[in-house]
Amino acid sequence: MRKSAMVAVMLVSMGLPAGKAVAAPGDYWVAGGDQTGRRLIAFDPAVADWNSPSAVKWTWQPSVTTGRFTADEVSAFGLIADFKLRERPSGERSVVVAAGGSRGIAAIVSYPGGVRQWARILPGNLHAAELLPDGNIAVAASTGGWVRVYASSQGPNAAAYAEFPLADAHAALWDPAIRRLWVIGQDPVTRQHILTALAVEGTPARPALREDTQRRRALETPGGHDVYAYAHDTGKLWVTTGSAAYLYDKATRIFTAAPAGANRGAVKSIGNQPSGQIVQTRADAAKTPPGSCTASTWCTDTVDFFSPSMTRKRTGAAFYKARVWSPYYSVVDRPLRGTVRDRVRAASGAWDAGTAEVDGNGGISGAAVAALPDGGLQVLTVVPGSGVWSRGRSPAGVWDEHAVRIDGNGDITDVAAAALPGGGLQVLTVVPGSGVWSRGRGASGAWDASAVKIDDNGLVSRVSAAALPDGSVHAQTVVPGAGVWNRTRDQAGTWAASSVRIDGEAAVAAISAAGLPDGTLHVQTVVPGSGVWNLRRAAAGTWDASAARIDANGSVSAVSAAGLPDGGLRVQTVVPGSGVWDRGRTASGVWEASATRIDANGSVLDVSAAGLREGSLHLLTLPDIAQ
Repeated sequence: MRKSAMVAVMLVSMGLPAGKAVAAPGDYWVAGGDQTGRRLIAFDPAVADWNSPSAVKWTWQPSVTTGRFTADEVSAFGLIADFKLRERPSGERSVVVAAGGSRGIAAIVSYPGGVRQWARILPGNLHAAELLPDGNIAVAASTGGWVRVYASSQGPNAAAYAEFPLADAHAALWDPAIRRLWVIGQDPVTRQHILTALAVEGTPARPALREDTQRRRALETPGGHDVYAYAHDTGKLWVTTGSAAYLYDKATRIFTAAPAGANRGAVKSIGNQPSGQIVQTRADAAKTPPGSCTASTWCTDTVDFFSPSMTRKRTGAAFYKARVWSPYYSVVDRPLRGTVRDRVRAASGAWDAGTAEVDGNGGISGAAVAALPDGGLQVLTVVPGSGVWSRGRSPAGVWDEHAVRIDGNGDITDVAAAALPGGGLQVLTVVPGSGVWSRGRGASGAWDASAVKIDDNGLVSRVSAAALPDGSVHAQTVVPGAGVWNRTRDQAGTWAASSVRIDGEAAVAAISAAGLPDGTLHVQTVVPGSGVWNLRRAAAGTWDASAARIDANGSVSAVSAAGLPDGGLRVQTVVPGSGVWDRGRTASGVWEASATRIDANGSVLDVSAAGLREGSLHLLTLPDIAQ
């Protein structure tokens, strides 16, 4: 988590006494979309008079000069319907905005500069916009009856999109806890009012949308409107309809009335501050007596706050929505992290019914496991900001009480491990901008004093590794846009001077590898929207001309593999929202007809597997702690 970045945008109130109707220390600005002024305004909620210049902290409206929009695009920014401040993986921030009407516009602009990064004039009365982690934009159109994801990551005018039909679509919220896009509207066939979640698949250049039907829920009341993150619990959502406001529990699928007087009709937007204070807009026409905004039946010039209660009014404004001006999903956002658990497949082929915790550190972002010849295991975990840690399991099945840090580089993003026939271990790590590094552990258990760089390509995103019976090690690296590369370490311990490209697929997102007793090597790649592919290297050293698809599920996000002493191969895949699946290949080369689900935990982020000489297999899973 980036606490320094969070503090930089926090509004800190000046020691006002508790219990007063003021913004709490640590709360964010609140931004409103003024349809009359055709602009966004971020206010200091600690300033009681929003007509005062001291209350206004940031403003933006599209322009031809500074903003670099066309005049036609500027004219489409009329009915500003939605806007969100978002932080990109690079740390830079952008604002997504959607303006409705029969001729509206969706756009992404830099923050705070407000320079056009992508824009497109669109019909269909746009109601919501969201920035996805890959740089694409999601847009919901009510009269258009659709939710679309545009390939905005591909350029400022990119036009390609994926579409999901949804009548009266009103909301789009990316949920990093489950990696889904929440939307609200009506089933176009049954006209049922629903809240549901979409899986964003395919590639950034060619996105695809699929409903995660297990997350569909009929609304308690009709007229779904806003869906937003509940700041204190990633397991809950704010949801509003035409007549009510709710908190929705993702796990129990239960709607409960919004607290503190916030459960009202005609609520157009809702959210809450780190302090817990609720921020809400409600159409003035629905109030008793009616409010003073008469520009439309949906506008208000007032933002309402609850717990503690207060109001903030901007004379002459026509707000439709107001947003807590935070780039984060929850109070303290973090990249997805989890704990490490172990599931065993016996030599007989039976999987354990449950998992055992190996490492309870909830800050782990990745893990790798290797099986040693003596029957022991070594587990390597990545803790961002801290480095790589090692924990062993003895041949008798006893885990070390504590993990030991073997690499203090906090920038490491991925790890792989390969156990040698003689008892040694090679650990490969990825350092973005630097390349791939290798650190050895001897058969005695002593680690090398330092890591050695074996690949200086700073663009490498993922790494996998496998050892062969002859004592060689093969490391595979993913270079986005350039495919998969293999580098060999010979029996004497010398790494090859260069890597060889073994797969030209540019969109590989995850990788694993396993060596078999016959000297063959199998590398598995995940291609979003396409599935899982397997590439074989013969014992003689020749690679197959092309990979073979072994799983057509385009939703797979992670993969692991382990070779068994009988010559078989087991491959495990993660399907977000569904769980972990396992598929086998016999020693004769025949793949099982289908995969079997071995873990129904849909929050698993990553997997790693290793097979022991007695025939058992250990599968490490990394369930997200947000679940």
